[in-house]
This record gives sequence, C-alpha cells and structure tokens, in this order.
Amino acid sequence: MKRISIFIILVLTVSLQVTQAQKKRAERAYEAFNAGEYFEAIDLFKDTYSKTNKSDRTTRTEIVYMIAECYRLVNDPKNAETWYKLAVRSSNSKPDAQYWLAESIKKSGSYQQAIDEFKKYKQIAQSDARADQQILACELALEWQRNPEAYIVEELKDLNSRGSDFSPAYARDDFGVVYFTSSRDGTSGNKTHGATGQDFTDIFETRIDKKSKWSTPVPVNGINSEFEDGTPFFTDDFRELYFTRCEAGKREKRGCIIMYTRRSGDTWSEPKNIGIFPDSLVAAHPALAPDGNTLYFVSDVAGGSGGKDIWMVTRSTAGDAWSAPRNLGPDINTTGNELFPFVRSDGTLYFSSDGLIGMGGLDIFKAVPQPDGSWIVTNMKPPVNSAADDFGIVFAGIEEKGIFSSTRKGRGVDNLYSFE
Repeated sequence: MKRISIFIILVLTVSLQVTQAQKKRAERAYEAFNAGEYFEAIDLFKDTYSKTNKSDRTTRTEIVYMIAECYRLVNDPKNAETWYKLAVRSSNSKPDAQYWLAESIKKSGSYQQAIDEFKKYKQIAQSDARADQQILACELALEWQRNPEAYIVEELKDLNSRGSDFSPAYARDDFGVVYFTSSRDGTSGNKTHGATGQDFTDIFETRIDKKSKWSTPVPVNGINSEFEDGTPFFTDDFRELYFTRCEAGKREKRGCIIMYTRRSGDTWSEPKNIGIFPDSLVAAHPALAPDGNTLYFVSDVAGGSGGKDIWMVTRSTAGDAWSAPRNLGPDINTTGNELFPFVRSDGTLYFSSDGLIGMGGLDIFKAVPQPDGSWIVTNMKPPVNSAADDFGIVFAGIEEKGIFSSTRKGRGVDNLYSFE
C-alpha cells in the first residue's frame, strides 16, 4: 500500500511539473505575440501545441488559431492559410478564423476560391459588412486583371536582396540616385526584428550609370543607427531628408519617431527628432507636401479610424514648430491600415491601404484633393497593384513613372519594382 501511495505521488508530481512547463511555454508565446514579436511567437506556439494533450481540444484550437495569426502578421499568407484551415475545422473555432482564411486565400490571388470562403464567413457573421466588401473586392480584382492599366512593371533585380527592400525615394533631381529601406546584410544594428526575423533596416543608396545599371547598394553614411531606420522622403531641393526611426526592445513595444537631417555637400547633419509625439507613440512614414509646410505621416494614436491612419501637421514657415496633428478623415482612413504616403508636386496624395476595396493585402491608392477639403480616392489597379502587398510608391517628378515596393513574388519579403 505504501509503495502504491508513493507511486501515485510521483505520478501526480510529474504531471504537475509537465502542466507547469506547458503553462510557462504558453505564457512566453503570448508575451512574444503581445510584444509584436510574431516571428519568435510562431516557434513558441508550435512548441506549446506539440506538447498539449490531444484531448484538450479547446486549448489546441486556440493555439492553432494563434499560429495562424502569427503567420498572417509576418505576411506569410500561404502558411497562414494552412493553419487557419486547421482552425476552422474545429467545432469551437472563432468566426475570425474563417474570415482570415478567406483573406489569406485572396492574398494568394485565388479570387474565386476566396469569394466562396467569404460567403461561408457571411453565413456565420451576417452583421459583418466586411464580407460583402471583400466579395466585391474579389469580383473587381478579377475584372481588373482582365483589363489592366497601361503601365509596364519590372522588377529591379539589381537592387533587390534576400532581405526586404522597400520605400524608395529619389535623392537627386535627375532621378539617378535612389535611397531605399533594406534589411539586407551590412546594416548597422546587430539585432533581428522579432516581428519579421530579419535584421533591423537601414537606409541604403544606389546610383545608376550611363548603361542604366544600378550600382551595388551601400548604407547611407551619417543617418543609420542601431535601430530600425527607413522610409526616406526628400524635400524638392533634395537637401533635406525626413525618415522614420523605430526603437525596439525585448518584449516591449516602443514608438517610432520622424527624424530630420540636412545635407551639406556630401555630409548629412546629425538626425534629430522633429517632435510630433512623445517617443512612446508612433509617428512614421513622413511625406512633405510641395509647399514644405504640410507633413503627412502615419500613426495609430488615439482619435483615428482604427488601425494605422494618415495624419498631417502644418507650420507657417520653415523652422516653425509643427501644429497639433489632424487626422485626414474618412475619405482616406478606414478601420484597416493606411500607410506609406507620398505627395506629388500637384498635391495628389498616394498611399497604401488594406481597408479600402483592393486586390489583396495593401493596395496603392491615388487621392486627389478637392476645393472643399475632401478627397477623390481611386485604386491604381493592376499591374501596379496585385494580390500581395503593394506600397511605398515614388514618382520621378511630373513623369508617369517611378518605383514602388511589393511582395508579389510570394517569398514574404519586399522587393522594388519600376513602373512606367
């Protein structure tokens, strides 16, 4: 009897230790997810899933859903689709699993299949207007593919790397020098981003030669830091530069700030924070209007429409303090994300959105300002837009050509493309 009692105690002790270990693994996974470190969270959730008892269906379904969410948030729609499919098969799956399954399929370009999945979502969430909007978006995408716009789009293979390359900016008035954001080898920081698993980004420079070949990109001296630096925007005279810097810490979210620097010869001044928000908030993706006194940027600060919105600040003259931020309103911003603004010389605003009707992920939109302060917004359609993320567009002056970023190759990393 004594031996049986000892055996039972040992079994209970081991069982308790296993349960505690599983709980700690799950806690670490959720901590990583809540800190925005989705790439790391994938492995933690998978480890938790593999060690969770198959009889605990509720926990396993929740973990499957979280793995799918991580893949969606690291922009890997193929793997997200696989795990969302597992999630929706469960009898206690979340309705959102069905929505994001349809969205992942849409992002792969399988529009008719996506329509079918959005119809399934509509049956379980009849009051959610997103289903009808997404079905319409898929139908329009099929129509737009049959009748594409008259642009020629080509990958800039000389500039792209195994990392992400995005958000270009012309750095000279002949458009022969380009600055862009990259996570390729050779960046200043020695850390990897928890959300992407890639190195922190820096701003790189490339020049085109007489044979129309771009030089090997190199980091811009005097601008980059140990943190994330990117999304450059030049003033019209190409002597002043605005860009985004995002600090990152383990298991904590920090804000992004807009930096400013001025060029003297070939040297940039020490970058300084322009001070729109406290450092704990997000101010990113700067774009200066032609007058030099209106600055558009992206933030998720309270008072927006949801997700990340495009905001603006103004000043009377150069050197003055910027005004309090103002949201661009419902013509531009949605409950989704509006990102990467760019302003042309005529005041036309270009930006990317996953909340407006589009082909999948982020689409690039054109917004023309009206005398009453409103905007007329149109989708740029294919071949500029695709089922994947398309964003970070820049034009070569008044010409109808330039460069933009896209994940359309399906590798989950951003590449640069020319359009004309």
